[in-house]
Amino acid sequence: MQRPILVTGGTGTLGRTLVRALLDSGRKPRVLSRRARNSGDPDGVQWVTADLLTGPEVADAVADVDAIVHCATNYRHPEDDVRATRRLIETALRGGSPHLIYVSIVGVDKIPLKMYRIKNGIEGIVERSGLPWTIQRATQFHDLVATILRTAARLPAMPLPAGTSFQPIDTADVSRRLVELASAEPQQRATDIGGPLVQTIEDLAQEYLRAAGKRRKVLAVPAPGAVARGYREGHHLAADHPFGKVTFAQYLERTIIRK
Repeated sequence: MQRPILVTGGTGTLGRTLVRALLDSGRKPRVLSRRARNSGDPDGVQWVTADLLTGPEVADAVADVDAIVHCATNYRHPEDDVRATRRLIETALRGGSPHLIYVSIVGVDKIPLKMYRIKNGIEGIVERSGLPWTIQRATQFHDLVATILRTAARLPAMPLPAGTSFQPIDTADVSRRLVELASAEPQQRATDIGGPLVQTIEDLAQEYLRAAGKRRKVLAVPAPGAVARGYREGHHLAADHPFGKVTFAQYLERTIIRK
């Protein structure tokens, strides 16, 4: 009999999609979230309300699970993710040896963003955890790229970093991959995955403007520094591994609200 799969951050952008993908695949998801369950959450989900930093209920969440897909992250305070991951691992080790799957980002070892450095450090914690483990890096989600473009489009002209491309991936595609991993043997460093297309930021901006029904001039602005150079050099791309099926244009078709 298959045991539940725990999803940390199960109410986040990726977590919500992953929970539904697990249900659709016939697996039983258990969600660990800091917020209580509400009537809008899907049926068939086991729910544990707990804080990975402080809550004793974390032990209830990790008990008797086949795998843990660790999606939880705090973008405002990414340093908290280190403590949360250590606590998750320590608690899981006391209750057995579930397969730990950590969701990371392509390029965390190459681009010197603070959040990336922290993510890369957490990868090391996972590798040394003593649990069977898999690390899955993915490129930027469609919604992140759309948010960047939406913010830039508030100005009369959209200033965007010159010489930069992205390979955005849909959360449904990432979730599909995570369901596969949760049902398989640990792979350690899994192959990086990206969206179906590598596109310049200018091309992505034009797709966004068409979908939003807006007209803006797109300005390619030279961006200084090591972070911008890392993006120009494509360290955040997985061009050889286009796992995703949903393009950015298709994502916009189903989500954009014209304003």
